Amino acid sequence: MRDTPVYKWYLLGSWALLIPILILVWTMDRSRPYPIWPFLLSVIFCFRGYMEWKYIHESRQHQVSILLAAVSLFFTSLMICILLLKY
Repeated sequence: MRDTPVYKWYLLGSWALLIPILILVWTMDRSRPYPIWPFLLSVIFCFRGYMEWKYIHESRQHQVSILLAAVSLFFTSLMICILLLKY
């Protein structure tokens, strides 16, 4: 993404998505599982995959990012199901 004209927007969007995660790391209680963690990771990978698909489509790197987002969403849904069955 560094050699594209939208690199600044890519960095701005990445930081805008990363700052809430960093705030949650310091404020949330980590003694029990929360499904927000894998969901936030999937949002970051979706953003990255979209930007790669839109601006560097020929490199096909977007497929890896979208696959990582899908895996992260799968683990989010799995964690939600486990938490719902537990209570």
